[in-house]
Amino acid sequence: MLEGVQYRATKLINGMENLHYDESLRRLRLMSLETRRVRGDLIEVFKFINGSSTIDADVFFEYDKGYRRGHSKKLYKRRSRLDIRKFLFGKRVMDKWNNFHNVALIAQL
Repeated sequence: MLEGVQYRATKLINGMENLHYDESLRRLRLMSLETRRVRGDLIEVFKFINGSSTIDADVFFEYDKGYRRGHSKKLYKRRSRLDIRKFLFGKRVMDKWNNFHNVALIAQL
């Protein structure tokens, strides 16, 4: 719904009326709202894990002790039976966080 608001706002700018939404975002140097949400989530995870936040990371996350491939800050994702737990902040960002091959890339966000 919010993405639709940004879509309509880009159409109001002169010269952007006939462009596809992705093209107008690229020309305006904007990110989609979905991309911004994911980026913000990953920045918050980075802050939690590195102690830059006032919230303790142990509240949301448990480190993976499996010594699997990837980075040293991988998070363990417990199984969830209920949908209500599947969409919590901690569960929502774990797959995206664990798929990073280089945690230093997050610092550049």
